Amino acid sequence: MKRIALIEDDNDIAFTVRLNLEREGYKVAHFARGQDGLAAVQRGSADFVILDLNLPDLDGLTLCRELRRDPATQRIPILMLTARGSERDRVTGLELGADDYLTKPFSIRELVARVAAVWRRTRPPAEEPSFYEDAELKIDEKAFRVFRYGREVKLAKKEFELLWLLVQHRGSVVSRDRILSEVWQMSDEIETRTVDAHIRNIRKKIGTERISTIVGFGYRYDPPAPL
Repeated sequence: MKRIALIEDDNDIAFTVRLNLEREGYKVAHFARGQDGLAAVQRGSADFVILDLNLPDLDGLTLCRELRRDPATQRIPILMLTARGSERDRVTGLELGADDYLTKPFSIRELVARVAAVWRRTRPPAEEPSFYEDAELKIDEKAFRVFRYGREVKLAKKEFELLWLLVQHRGSVVSRDRILSEVWQMSDEIETRTVDAHIRNIRKKIGTERISTIVGFGYRYDPPAPL
């Protein structure tokens, strides 16, 4: 569960923000004092910070600066939430390392949307698996190698990329349009016969029973039944 540290001294605002973010599936911890929030984030208890600038004990800009100086917290996304709406304040906040800046009064729907947008923009993508194996095939995506029953099969570059795409979505149909978009980085500009020709070549090399044609739509990789 995504953990958010909400550092805000207005309890009414904090209650509304926390309630709505928790409805979206976030886990929210509220801190009314900057020092308490800073300490919690530095202990590793948050993946995201919503930060008010006007705090009773520690200026929010100073708190942001401290988080960005610490290697353990410097990559944590920060959304500043404040009544300071001047261009100078916004620029200062962003220059100190804030990922977004929302002024009060604000729409709670906009806040939730901005949190989601900052999260998508700042979190690293999950690492995709680079190896596949079933009873017939072994594919090493990083090494660009395919083995069928232990013997290496030589595939051309686009053949390999097409097979890897089907294997990643095994059991599901992949449309010709998606294949053209992801393997050839285009859609209607190339005739779908290009895909069909590559499928025929792959079938000749790994066997015809693994790749099914879904007429009028695309193709599906069907793994063999486990031994």
